[in-house]
Amino acid sequence: MKLSTFINRPVLSTVISIFIVLLGILGLMALPIEQYPNIAPPTISVSTNYTGANAQAVLNSVIAPLEEQINGAENMDYMYSTAANNGSAQIQVYFKAGTDPDMAAVDVQNRVAKAASFLPSEVNQVGVITQKRQSSMLMVFNVFADSGNYSEEFVENYAAINIIPVIKRVPGVGEAMVMGADYSMRIWLKPEAMAQYGLMPGDITAALAEQNIEAAPGQFGENGDQSFQYVMRYKGRLTDEKEFGDIIIRATPEGEILRLSDVADVELGRLSYGFHSTTNGKIGVAAMIMQAPGSNATQVVNDIQAELDKFQKDAPEGIKIITTMDVNQFLFASIHEVIKTLIEAFLLVFLVVFIFLQDFRSTLIPMIAIPVALIGTFFLMYIFGFSLNLLTLSALVLAIAIVVDDAIVVVEAVHAKLDQGYKSSRMAAIDAMNEIASALISITLVMMLVFIPVSFIGGTSGVFYRQFGLTMAMAIFLSAVNALTLSPALCALFLKPHVEEGEEPKPFGERMKEAYSATGEVLKQTYKKRLGFQFPAWVTSLLLLAAIVFLVLGWYEFENVALSCLAIAVAVLGVIGMFQKNFIDAFNNVFHKLQNKYTKGISWVINHKWLSFGSVAAACALLVWLMAITPTSLVPNEDTGTIMGVVDMPPATSMERTKRVMDRVDSICGTIPAIQVRNAITGYSFVSGQGNTYGSFIIKLKPWEERDEKTESAQAILQQLFAKTAQIPDGRIMFFQPPMISGYSVTSGFEIRLQDKTGGDLTNFFKVYQNFIAALNARPEIAMAYSTFNPSYPQYLVELDVAKIKQAGLTQNAILSTLQGYYGGMYISNFNKFGKLYRVMMQANPEARVSPETLKRIKVRNGATMAPIDNFVKLTRVYGPDIINRFNMFTSISVTGSPAPGASSGDAIAAIEQVAAETLPVGFGYDYSGLTREEAKQGSSSTGYVFALVLLFVYLLLSAQYESYIIPWAVILSVPFGLMGSFVFAKFMGIDNNIYLQIALIMLIGLLAKNAILIVEFALERRRAGVSIVKSAILGAAARLRPILMTSMAMIIGLLPMMFATGAGANGYRALGSGAIGGMLIGMILQLMMVPALFVALQMLQEKFTPMKWKDTDNSGLGSEITQYSKES
Repeated sequence: MKLSTFINRPVLSTVISIFIVLLGILGLMALPIEQYPNIAPPTISVSTNYTGANAQAVLNSVIAPLEEQINGAENMDYMYSTAANNGSAQIQVYFKAGTDPDMAAVDVQNRVAKAASFLPSEVNQVGVITQKRQSSMLMVFNVFADSGNYSEEFVENYAAINIIPVIKRVPGVGEAMVMGADYSMRIWLKPEAMAQYGLMPGDITAALAEQNIEAAPGQFGENGDQSFQYVMRYKGRLTDEKEFGDIIIRATPEGEILRLSDVADVELGRLSYGFHSTTNGKIGVAAMIMQAPGSNATQVVNDIQAELDKFQKDAPEGIKIITTMDVNQFLFASIHEVIKTLIEAFLLVFLVVFIFLQDFRSTLIPMIAIPVALIGTFFLMYIFGFSLNLLTLSALVLAIAIVVDDAIVVVEAVHAKLDQGYKSSRMAAIDAMNEIASALISITLVMMLVFIPVSFIGGTSGVFYRQFGLTMAMAIFLSAVNALTLSPALCALFLKPHVEEGEEPKPFGERMKEAYSATGEVLKQTYKKRLGFQFPAWVTSLLLLAAIVFLVLGWYEFENVALSCLAIAVAVLGVIGMFQKNFIDAFNNVFHKLQNKYTKGISWVINHKWLSFGSVAAACALLVWLMAITPTSLVPNEDTGTIMGVVDMPPATSMERTKRVMDRVDSICGTIPAIQVRNAITGYSFVSGQGNTYGSFIIKLKPWEERDEKTESAQAILQQLFAKTAQIPDGRIMFFQPPMISGYSVTSGFEIRLQDKTGGDLTNFFKVYQNFIAALNARPEIAMAYSTFNPSYPQYLVELDVAKIKQAGLTQNAILSTLQGYYGGMYISNFNKFGKLYRVMMQANPEARVSPETLKRIKVRNGATMAPIDNFVKLTRVYGPDIINRFNMFTSISVTGSPAPGASSGDAIAAIEQVAAETLPVGFGYDYSGLTREEAKQGSSSTGYVFALVLLFVYLLLSAQYESYIIPWAVILSVPFGLMGSFVFAKFMGIDNNIYLQIALIMLIGLLAKNAILIVEFALERRRAGVSIVKSAILGAAARLRPILMTSMAMIIGLLPMMFATGAGANGYRALGSGAIGGMLIGMILQLMMVPALFVALQMLQEKFTPMKWKDTDNSGLGSEITQYSKES
C-alpha cells in the first residue's frame, strides 16, 4: 500500500488511529498495576522447629543434613540458613532470575524429602515446610484491642481464625500470615506433684497418645438385612481445658484415679511466648500480605480493604483494624506524580511547539499524535505481559518528546513543499512523504535499536532496561505509524497553501510570522480595546518563564490558594502577551539573528576542523572521568511513607526487660507528630530473626501532602528517632527505610556475609569480624556497619554422668527427654477447636524453670523410687551464640550497614572490598546478598558496556543506510557530547549513576543520534544534488536548526517538572529528568556546532575512497529551498 493512500483516504487514517486508541484503552483496563515489575529472584523457604534445642544442635542435626541435600538445586544462586536458640531452623534458597518458582519449589521439596531420614524424630513430627516466598509485600494491617479488654491470645487468634482465611481467598493474594502465635493447649507440669506420684513427662505423653485420639468404631447393621443401620461414633480428640484436665494418668484397683489436673495446670494459651506485639501502645497483632505475581496491586489492596471494612463492622466491641503499610499509598502517590508530570510535560511541549510553529493548525497535528501513540502503547504493553508500574509510566513521560518529534518532521516537510509554491496541501503532503518516509523509517529504526538491545541484559538491571526500553520502543513504533498515516492526512486537511497565483514563495520564517499574526489578530484587537496596552516582549518572556517556574514549583495545585491565584494570573497574562505583535516580532527577530550567527559560527568551525575533533576528544575524556568519579548505585532510595526499626539488647536479656525497652521506644515514637501508626514486635527482628533480645518496629508516616518536605521527610524523621532514642542506654536501637525493591532484604543499606571457610571456632571467627567491622566503620564512606552476632550469650553446658546413669538402671535418652519435657517443651498431641487443628504442648510451669537450682526439683524414676536429676547432670557455665548463620554451607556472620551521607552504595561496596582485602586472613572470605549482590554483579563497567552495545547497533544501521563505514562517524562522534552533559548535570544535582540515570542516557543516545542524522541526511541530499561539501553542511545545519531547537527545547522544558520533582518517587524522577535535560541541552548545543564540521571532514575522506557519483534527479524545488535558507541566513 502506498503512503499516498492514507493521504487520499483521511477517514482510513483516522479509523486506524481510533482503533489504536480503543485497543490502548482496553489494554490499560487489563494491565496489572504494581510499584515495580517482578524483579526479585525466586526464593524458596525451608523452615522447621526443633523444640528445646539450642542453635548449635539445630545447626548440626537439622540445617546441615537439609543443606547437604538442597545444595546444587538447578539454577540455584545461593542459600542462607539460620539456626536459633529457640529451636527454629530456616533456610532461604535463592535462584537465578528467570527461574520458574514452581519448578524450583518442587525441586527443593524433593531434596528436602531425601533428608527426612537424617532429621530428629521431633523435627519430622513437627514437619519441614517448603514454600515459595512471595517477594512483593502488598499490605500490613493491625488488629488491636483499643479498649484493653482482650488478651493477646484472643486478638491474635481472632485475626488468624476470622480474618486471614478470608484474606487468603481474595484474588491476587499470594500469601497472608499473622505475626503472632496460634492457640495451643498448654500443659504446665508441676515437678513436685510429678515426683510425688512417681511420674515422668513420658507418662503424660503416653496418656495423651491413648486418650486424645480419633477412632472409627464402625457401624451396626451393615450387610445384615436390617431395617436400620447405625454409625458408631467415638468422641475423638479432646477440645477444652476441662477435658484435658480429666485425662486419667493412673487408676488403681482400689478406685483411686490420678488425673492430669492433679499433676499439671492446663490452659488454652499460646503456641509460643517468644514474641509480643502492640499497635500504638495497645495489645495487638500485625498481619502481612504478599502479592501473587501478575495481579493488579491496586485492585487487590482495594478488595482487601473492603473485606477489612466488613470485619470492622462485625468485630467485637473494642477491636480495631488499622492499616500500617499499604503499597497503594506510595504507588498512588507516585503514579499521581507521574500523571501530573505527564500532563505538565504535554502542556509545556504544546507551548514550545506553538511558539516555534506560530500556527494553531500546525501545532494541533503533533499534539494529536501524542495521545494516540501513548494510549496505544498500553495495548502493546498488555500483549508483552508488562505491568503498569513506575518504570513504564516514566518511559511514557520521556516518550512525549520523541513522539511529538516525528509529527513535527512531517508538518515541517509539508510546510517546506508549500513554501516552494504548492497550490494543493494534498499534493504537498504526498510529495513530502515520498521524500521523508525513508528518513522517518530510518530514524524510527535507530530509536528502536537503541532500546531493544539493552532489553536482553540479564539480572535485576536487565529487568529495568527491558520494561523501560521496550515501552519506549513501543511508543516510538506507534509514533512512526502515526507519522506515516494520520499526520500527513491531517496536514492535507488542516494546512493551507502559502502563496496566491502569481505570487512569489515566501521564506519559511516570514510565512510563519504572517500566519501567527493572522491567528492572533482578533484576540489582539479585542484586548487592545479592553486593556489599551501591549506588554513589552521582555515582559511577556518573563511572564512565560515565571509561569513555567510556578508549574515546576507546583503552585497550580491549590495547596496555597493565594499562590495558585497568582500563578494563574501570571500564566493568563503570559498567554495574552504571546498573541501580541511585539512578542511575535521579537521572537522572530531573535531567531533570525540566532540563525545568522549560527551560520557564521559553523562556517568558522568548518574552517577549523581540528576544533571539532578536539571537542570530541575532550568530551570523551570528560565523560570517562565523570563516569569514574560519579557515585554508583542500583536504585535511589525514596520516601515510601514507612520506617522500619530494630532493637538489639545485650546477651541473655529477658523478654520482660526487652519489652520494657520496646515500650519506651514506642512512647518516644508517639511524640513525633508526623508518625501516624506504630507497630512494635518484641522477640523478633527483621534483621536477626527470633530471640528474647530482639525487637522490631513498623512505623507508618502521615501522607506526603500532610508532611513538610524538609522537616517531616522520612530522612528527617529518621534523624529525630536516632536523636531521641540515643538517651536509652540499654541495647542498640536502629531505624532505616525499607528497600525500594522488595524481595531481597528488609533494609535499604548493604548486606555482606563474612564466611569462615576454615571450619574453625566461632570465637576466633568473631575476632576476625571485630577487626573487619572496626576497619569498615572507620571508612568515611560508611555511616554504620554492624551485626547482631555475639558468641557471648551465657549458656549452660549439660554433661551427663554416664556411669551413675548406668548404675541406676537409667538411659541417657531418659535423662535428656526428661530435661526436654520440663525445660524445652514438647509437642505431644493435637486438638480441634474453632474449626482448626492446634498443637498440645507440654512443659514445666514457669516457676519451676527459672534457674539452674530448679534441677533439684526435677526427678527421674529409678525403679520404684524417684531420684533427683541433678544426681546425673552437671551444668557448666559457658558462652555461645544466640543465632548461627551459614552462607552457602559455610559458617557466616551477617553484616548490615548503610553508606554515609553523600556516599553511594557503590562507594560503600568499593570500601568493603578494600577493607576485606586488608583485614581478612587466609581462609576467611565474604560474599554479598540481597540487592547488594545484584549491584556488585552489575559492576561499574556495566554503563560503558550498555553504551558500547547501543552505539554499535546505531553505527551498523547507519552504515547500511549510508552505504559507508565513514559517514556514520559524524553521528556517532557527536553522541558523547550529550552523555557528558548528563553526567555534568548529575554531578551538579548530586545524583548517583543509577539505573534511572542510565535509562536516560540510553534514551539520549537515540535522540542525539536522531538530531545528527537529520543534519547529515539533509547535507547528503544537497551534496548529491551537486552542492559543494561545505555549502551542503551549512545548508543542512541551517535547515535543521529550527526543528532541532523546537524538539530539543520541547523535551527540555517538558521534563523540567520531572527534574525538580517532589513527593513520592521524587529521587528516581529527578535522576531521569536531570540526565535527560542535561544531556539534551549540552548535547544539542555542541552537536549543532560540531556535526557540520565532522560531516565535512568525513565526507571529504569518504570521497577520496569513493568519489561522488552524480545522478540526474528532479531538483526543481532545490533552488527555492536554497534561496529560502539563504535569505533567512
